Amino acid sequence: MRVHYWTGLSALVLSLGMAACSDGDANQTFPPLDYSYLSQIHLNVASIDVQDEALAAPDSLSAKAPVAPDQALKAMAKQRLVASGTSGKADFIIKQAYLNRAGDNVITGAMDVQLNVADAGNQHTGFVHARITHKLDAGDRNPTSRKELYTLTNEMMQDMNVELEFQIRKKLLSWMTDAAGTPLINGGIQQQALGAPGTAPAPAPTTPTLATETTAGSTASEKATTPAAAPSVPDAIFPTGSDTEATAPPATQHSPQPGILKLPSTDSTQTH
Repeated sequence: MRVHYWTGLSALVLSLGMAACSDGDANQTFPPLDYSYLSQIHLNVASIDVQDEALAAPDSLSAKAPVAPDQALKAMAKQRLVASGTSGKADFIIKQAYLNRAGDNVITGAMDVQLNVADAGNQHTGFVHARITHKLDAGDRNPTSRKELYTLTNEMMQDMNVELEFQIRKKLLSWMTDAAGTPLINGGIQQQALGAPGTAPAPAPTTPTLATETTAGSTASEKATTPAAAPSVPDAIFPTGSDTEATAPPATQHSPQPGILKLPSTDSTQTH
């Protein structure tokens, strides 16, 4: 009788403990996921529509999470994507958003979104696609607890914020503007002022060149550095040139032609 009493008491204590833990997790509050601290992405459209096309899986844990993955994606789109244009529209479409159990202590999740943009006439369009997956190992904790599901959703959203902005800047840069609606892609283009009709456009500015000023000192320096031409007639003092000049090869001497040189005359006038 005593054995049955202790067995029943132990079962009651265990059940009360589990209920207390379950109630504590259920009553625990979690702050909403907020992305207003991140930089906004301004698009050259007049409106942005958020559409949730994610299908709920039968074994998904999304409904148990304090913040469902698709709700977190909607909050991100509303806080970060801003319509700064005067025409056109953008559609932010949630294709997939779920949390699943992948093992005894592991939960996994995936998010898949697409952003479509189009002008008013639907002639110029563009889109980007962003997808992320994430896995969380809870260790010795309960992987399906609301706390672990909240942690996994938060980590997934960190990855999605980075991936989505990267894809937009890579493929939709021509659709991005600043907060005032000025397109970013034209930020570095410079304009040239045109003259009146019928006149030639103003020439593009050129880099001025500095004229070389000739002075007496520079003229003298140039003359000093310019080698002097060798004289055609040998110098009387320096027949081979000055000692500072390079030694010129000796000139070839030739004998005079016959009949050019004459001996002095032997006839002389005597004075008496």
